[in-house]
Amino acid sequence: MNKIFTLNSSLHGYSVPPTPQQLQQQVHFKWQKSICSILATSGVNNILNLIDRHGHRIDSVGLPGPCISLCWSFDGEWVVAVAEGSTLLYVWDASIRKSIPPIDTNMKGLSQQAWSHSSEVLAVGSTKGNLLLYNKKTSKKIPVLGKHSKAIVCLCWNKEDFTLSNVDGDTIFQMGLKGEPSKLQWSTMRTTTADSPPSLVLSIVLSNKTIFFHSMATPDAPIELAFQSKYGSIVTYEWFGEGFLMIGFSSGYFIVVSTNMNEIGQEVFQSHNFKDNLSDVCISAALEKAATAGDGCVKVHELGDLKDVYAILTLEEDRGGLLGMEWTDDGGFLTVGTRSGNVYTYLSKLPVIGSSCGTVIAYVTALREITIVDQNKSGFTGMTFMYKKEIEFEPSIVAIGPTYFAAGMNSRMNFYRGGWPKPVVKWNAPKPKLSLKPGENVFQKDYLGTIKLASLNTTMAAVLLVDGRLQVHSIDERAIVLPPSFTKTFPPSDMESLVITAVSLTNELLIYGTESGHIHHFSLEDWALVSEVKHQTSIQEIYPQPKRARFIFRDENGDAYLCDPVADVLFSIPNLSTKTIGFVWETSQSSERSIFVSWDDLFITTHAYVPFSIKDQQCISLGTTKLPHGLKPLILNDGIVICQTPGGKLSHIRLTTHEPINVKIFDEKNEKAIGKTLQTLYTLGRMTDLWALIGVVSSRKAWVMLAEAALHVMDLTTAKRVYCQILHDPGMVITLSDILETTCEERNVLAGHVSVIFGDFDRAQELFLSSSEPIQALIMRRDLMHWDHALSLASKLSPSDVSVISREFASKLETESKFMEALTMYEKALESSTRMKVVESVREDHQVACSAGVTRMTFRMGDTSRGMKMLTGVDDAKLLTECAAILEGIKMYLESGGLYERAKNWEKAAEVYTKGKLWNKVGPLLEQVSSPKIFLQYAKAKEAAKQYEEAASAYERGKDHENLVRLYVEHLQNIDGAVKIVRETRSRDSARIVSKFFQSMRDYKSVVEFLLMAGMVDEAFELAQHHDVMEHFGEIVQSEATTEMLFNIATYFESKNQLLNAGIYLLKAKNYIRALRMFIRCPVLDGKPVELAIETVGMAKSDGLTHELIDYLMGENDGIPKEAKYIFKLYMSLGAFRDAARTAIIIAREEQMLGNYRTAHDLLLDNFKQLRKCKAKIPADLERMLMLLHSYILVKTLVRINQHELGARMLIRVSNSISKFPTHVVPILTSTVIECHRSDLKKEAYEYAAMLMRPEYRNLVDAKYKRKIEQIVRRPDSEENTVSEKLSPCPYCKYMVPETSLDCIECKNHLPYCISTGKHMTLEEWSLCPSCEFPSLLSGFKLVVSQTSACSMCNAELKVEDLKLAPNAEELLRGVKERVDTTPQPKDQPDPATKEYTTGTAAGPGKATTPTDMDVPFGAVGSEKQAAVAAPSASRV
Repeated sequence: MNKIFTLNSSLHGYSVPPTPQQLQQQVHFKWQKSICSILATSGVNNILNLIDRHGHRIDSVGLPGPCISLCWSFDGEWVVAVAEGSTLLYVWDASIRKSIPPIDTNMKGLSQQAWSHSSEVLAVGSTKGNLLLYNKKTSKKIPVLGKHSKAIVCLCWNKEDFTLSNVDGDTIFQMGLKGEPSKLQWSTMRTTTADSPPSLVLSIVLSNKTIFFHSMATPDAPIELAFQSKYGSIVTYEWFGEGFLMIGFSSGYFIVVSTNMNEIGQEVFQSHNFKDNLSDVCISAALEKAATAGDGCVKVHELGDLKDVYAILTLEEDRGGLLGMEWTDDGGFLTVGTRSGNVYTYLSKLPVIGSSCGTVIAYVTALREITIVDQNKSGFTGMTFMYKKEIEFEPSIVAIGPTYFAAGMNSRMNFYRGGWPKPVVKWNAPKPKLSLKPGENVFQKDYLGTIKLASLNTTMAAVLLVDGRLQVHSIDERAIVLPPSFTKTFPPSDMESLVITAVSLTNELLIYGTESGHIHHFSLEDWALVSEVKHQTSIQEIYPQPKRARFIFRDENGDAYLCDPVADVLFSIPNLSTKTIGFVWETSQSSERSIFVSWDDLFITTHAYVPFSIKDQQCISLGTTKLPHGLKPLILNDGIVICQTPGGKLSHIRLTTHEPINVKIFDEKNEKAIGKTLQTLYTLGRMTDLWALIGVVSSRKAWVMLAEAALHVMDLTTAKRVYCQILHDPGMVITLSDILETTCEERNVLAGHVSVIFGDFDRAQELFLSSSEPIQALIMRRDLMHWDHALSLASKLSPSDVSVISREFASKLETESKFMEALTMYEKALESSTRMKVVESVREDHQVACSAGVTRMTFRMGDTSRGMKMLTGVDDAKLLTECAAILEGIKMYLESGGLYERAKNWEKAAEVYTKGKLWNKVGPLLEQVSSPKIFLQYAKAKEAAKQYEEAASAYERGKDHENLVRLYVEHLQNIDGAVKIVRETRSRDSARIVSKFFQSMRDYKSVVEFLLMAGMVDEAFELAQHHDVMEHFGEIVQSEATTEMLFNIATYFESKNQLLNAGIYLLKAKNYIRALRMFIRCPVLDGKPVELAIETVGMAKSDGLTHELIDYLMGENDGIPKEAKYIFKLYMSLGAFRDAARTAIIIAREEQMLGNYRTAHDLLLDNFKQLRKCKAKIPADLERMLMLLHSYILVKTLVRINQHELGARMLIRVSNSISKFPTHVVPILTSTVIECHRSDLKKEAYEYAAMLMRPEYRNLVDAKYKRKIEQIVRRPDSEENTVSEKLSPCPYCKYMVPETSLDCIECKNHLPYCISTGKHMTLEEWSLCPSCEFPSLLSGFKLVVSQTSACSMCNAELKVEDLKLAPNAEELLRGVKERVDTTPQPKDQPDPATKEYTTGTAAGPGKATTPTDMDVPFGAVGSEKQAAVAAPSASRV
């Protein structure tokens, strides 16, 4: 709010500073009612000042004394001043702008006056209690003497001119009051009944403490409101809204209370607005604002939200001296008076006058100021300020064009240079020297009448006068764009009666509407009328679409229409508010859609005009947006509405239809709402936002709605994209692609194809027939098989197609059993076939098909004799079959079968003969028939004739096994054949027949078998019980038996003391407790019960059963400990692989200690493989123990293939752990010395020979080798004579390591070993055994397999060609390392489950044997005893 003028205290006779006497008399000020253009003021100088809206004094009137009351008439024509001590009323007339003679009241002591709100009656009160009513129109005075006994202090009229005294001065009502009254106001209060009208009420302040309410409806029940003491005294109050009071208090508070009867006195709002004092409260209903004054400032609040302070006006020079305030009736000005005589006026509301052209806006920002801005930037508030233009008058009209803008008032219009693009010079004239200074006044024109509205284009102005005349003229004569002083007046002289009511000017056209409802399009280039639109009622407003020929207009009834003269379209805009004020078209350059908005006082509604669709043109309402009070939309640019505010500013409102999409608020269940959102985005042309939702919106129905919306407006490209990328509908994609590729650009053809997609075939036909391709209607009807429509169209559009369509129509009628009509159509097709434009062969085929139809219809009509004649000589199998089927339907089986035979349809012929029981005709056809049904019917006939062999053959070919088995058993005594059939077919009924036969033969096992096949389980079980064939019964049913049946079988075996069988069936029934106890009770013969017990515990996973089984294995039950291998199997069954491995190691170690090396080796190998299969970690102890045993066993193989050095190296490896082989220490060391000596490993030979010569071993050495060993010890060879071991790379780090070393000193890794040579593995020669998957060096592997044909680890048979290099050696190496569990194992302790076990007999310490069968290098072995000493027995290795 800007201060527009100040009336200084000197104007009102106050000095600076004012004297105490001056401060006792306040300055009076009142704004003119209704017109609001003149402010009347009076001060201590006893002068009535009349001030205009710009602060200029118009006139002044001298008063005989101080002014005590000042009041304007309701129409703003008179202002009346009451002077102290005078009986006269001093009047100034605004219509003549001068004072008129005073009015004598003949009453002394005038004190108050009040004008009626709706009539020209003035009420004047005096200090004597007298009242005068003066009628301004009639000059009649009505004195009412003695109205009050004391001074009249307040007068107030209600809106209906009804007071407690009427207009004649008669007293209607009177009552006494408890305090001094003041501030009378009339208003209304709502009653407690919602349907009752509000009651008239008079409010009075009593003693500045309470407010008294007198209701005219209930005069005997007044209401008085009191307030909190902290508020202080009541300064003033105002009514607003529906029964609300705003009350200001002296302590600075102002509150709002409700006077509605159901909540009367309730505080709605409270604010301590000022610290020291509050001087006044004033409300403007027009602005919906409230002003409060105090503490040297004025605060303006929004009535809708009083917490919102709209503006704060500070009066620093008069702080603490505020006197009062007043708004003009229209809310345009707020005037504030002070005790020092100053009067300040603020502009609170401007006339909302503005205009736009494209993106440029011209609007009033002050009383005499116009601002030009250009909305040419993207973004919500993108705006380019251009300039402000001060003009010499207050404009009532503003217009703007591409080059100029104009401001007008009454009959005057000024034109100003806009400062944007130069006008185009069309005339051959010298180039003018034009000033391009923005805002230059280029032209001023006075018209012969008051201006109603104006419209500008680049060079011209169209000005419509109130009297209905229209003047079109050039704007700037210096521009030489038009001939100098060009002016044209409408209507023409020959149409003087025509009254123009609306106009709009574009660069090409002048569009104006008339009172008679006609809209004329006048070409500016040709200067001629080019079109005319006729309407029924007067045209009030025209809104042309930028750069388009279409426009919107409103008539005098308030109805709005959209007109497109190019397309010859005129229709009413639907869903339009009855209170619509105006329309604004979209101005965005990027918009390809025809979008506009309509607006009223509350809402902006978004509309979209769709010029092309499969139906008529349409206008769609897309949504509404709240419009703040008082705003006027000027421009719509890309979803942003730019509005002019009453405060002279621009406000940007984003339409709700153009809000950014928030996918979080989408309700996936409400697919229809999502589809509406997608359709709105498409209609608005927001394609970027729309495609961004791909992948976000998953609702198929929503995308279908979008695709259908695109199809409705014939946007096939968008629809195709939706169906292709989102809906993945290949059928629709192909259809749309075909339409796009084959259809011309004619809209009717395209709309016809789209109508077909929507199933509106009648509309499609209508569109096709009105297009340049009417044949498309015939094609559509033929494709849809609408033959009646197609035939009608073909007779007009394509007579050559009548014959084909008649035939197709006849086929349809035939399928509908309309044989008479079908016969007619076939005959018509045959008759019109000569008009077909086809090759002769096609015509002949067509005629044949028509003739066949005629023949069929002849049979259908029941004329069989004629039909048979027509078939004479016919060999068409299809026609014969069709006619035979017709005859079959009417039960003419002999004739039908004959036709089937002629068609060589032997199956049908036999079937028809069978129906007619013509068996003599059926027999010859059986060799060519395969239908089981025919064979079965024939077999039954033969069986009835007791021809059993033929019947059996027919049953067999008909696959009726039950009847075939019955014949075999009952009549042909072919039991073997019957059994074979039953076992092959598993037929229950057949099995029942066979079981009865075997029961008669007392073959109960067979009876059980076939009863089970027949599904007679209970009977079979009972039979098995009685005849002791339960084991056979169980073997058959065990895979499919129920738990109950398994229990029954187990119970039977238990009763027969067959505990093993009982346990097996209990295990299958998952009764693990009873199963285990059955297995434990079984005698241990072959170990099967123990293994089954272990399997049971493994399946049960029960700690109790596990402990029970362990007790059994340890002999707690029978005192007989079981073999240790069962403990190992138990652990494996339970998945306790680590414990299983420990057990295996213990068992293998005992076997090894006893000299059973092969047994220990196989045990460890089996455990190793099982752990690897279960993907469990393999203990390092197990892996090393297996390696050592395998190295020992490998010696024999290496010696056999003449690899003595490797054999010696393996013996050295074993000898280094000789304590692991206590049973054969001496033989092993002896063999080591022999092989080392043979391989020139002198140092190693000496080392182990010296070990043998120790006292504990010396006497145990074989005498044959003792002397030689002593010589090796006595005369050792030098170390230089020892053969050095070859080196090969470590597979982990490539460090060169001795070939048989299994530890790398560089990377500290334990190296995997070769099962064929004992060497460590290398990546270059890594291969695997196909059976046990242990690694081996390929060259050594092939050498061993070529000699032994077996794997040295698992003894599986192998072939050399099966051995290959592993492609993933590095991966296998990592697997070896990861598989081994290097976690330290607890020290071995005697296992209570194995400590008493005996695993075999061992050779005593004195019975030393050599470990390998090898040739000894010291000479031939001469005796059997010597051989036994040199090599262990085969059972050992």
